[in-house]
Amino acid sequence: MVRVSCGGNTADKCYSQAKDQYNALQDEGTPIVHPAKRRIGKNNRSRVFVLIVACCALDLSSILAAQQGAPPSSELLDQGRKLLEAGKLAEAELVLDRAEKLAPSDPVILNLDAKVKGRLGEYASAVDLLKRVIRLIPQSGQAHVDLAIALADSGDLNGALAETATAISIAPALAIAHLNRARILSDMNQDAEARDEFALAARLDPGNPDCYFYWSFGERAHGNVTKETELLRKVVKLQPGNVKAHIMLAGSLLSQNQTAEAVAELRIAVTIDPNSAQAIYKLSRALRTTDPEESEMLRARFDRLKAQNSVVDQAKALANEAFHAFTVQDWREAVRLFSEAVETCGDCEIESTLHRDLGLTLCRVGQIERGADELRKALALNPEDRDAAKALEMIHAR
Repeated sequence: MVRVSCGGNTADKCYSQAKDQYNALQDEGTPIVHPAKRRIGKNNRSRVFVLIVACCALDLSSILAAQQGAPPSSELLDQGRKLLEAGKLAEAELVLDRAEKLAPSDPVILNLDAKVKGRLGEYASAVDLLKRVIRLIPQSGQAHVDLAIALADSGDLNGALAETATAISIAPALAIAHLNRARILSDMNQDAEARDEFALAARLDPGNPDCYFYWSFGERAHGNVTKETELLRKVVKLQPGNVKAHIMLAGSLLSQNQTAEAVAELRIAVTIDPNSAQAIYKLSRALRTTDPEESEMLRARFDRLKAQNSVVDQAKALANEAFHAFTVQDWREAVRLFSEAVETCGDCEIESTLHRDLGLTLCRVGQIERGADELRKALALNPEDRDAAKALEMIHAR
């Protein structure tokens, strides 16, 4: 799921449970295709190969020496906030960790550091930081909401629910507290209570599309298709670029035999994201009777998206060979194979991982400048890559 924000702003990542958005997009029999495209975040790390090089050729003492002349915590906070706004999560974490060591009782620094760690999947660390925030400002409703989100991320739904109750007792009109409480209740299958909280959150913050979007999941689960459609119409009106909402609305309309309107929603989804396999496939199926020619064209387009995944498989195979060469210290072969994997991949979904592993391998054999260039490419593609960020920081400190 996604972490809700006040005033209907674009959502940050929040907790993911069994009722996730992806499953909601799949109707029975729909093939699942993962498009070969650039991705960010921890899911971008290849599950087939993991190169734990950690720049062992670099001097860790140099970075410690560089930190002795660290700038003030306020300057680091500002730098970390800018990096976060730019989506450079790994770099932001490094900066904010330094700020936290300089100002361990600053709730703003602790909160921002926790936010970054949460988005990087370090939920336990985020919880620890936010508990420190609570001890510093126990009467902040928003702080309790932030802790609730981190607890839910870590799988502690009961603890998360308790924190939302505390937040509401402090600030009864805090819409984000009711919204997150509703989502937690929904994940705990307490749908009646969840519906009441969703409705209250929507009354308090009617311009927030998240209220209606997540509310629609519960209505769908209970077969309340008319209500689901009503809620999703509000979502696409408030947030017209939400591809998932358009696809879900189309599915709801199709279940009510409102094919023409469903087709219109799917066309919007494909326009927003031309590589949306779900939208393309569903549109192809919806047009089989009314426009079989376009339906066939869309099916061919869907098949091409599937074929792109073979490129990823080839790149992973080369990377596995490169990793083996690395483990037996055949450096030249490792560099050659990682380079070939990068070339084969192009802009496929593991491109950033390949650039990172090539960069770390080059650093290992002493080609620091070439390695740094590859690491910069990796970090540009995946700002959440901690290994690349730390390696570059070490290189710059040399």
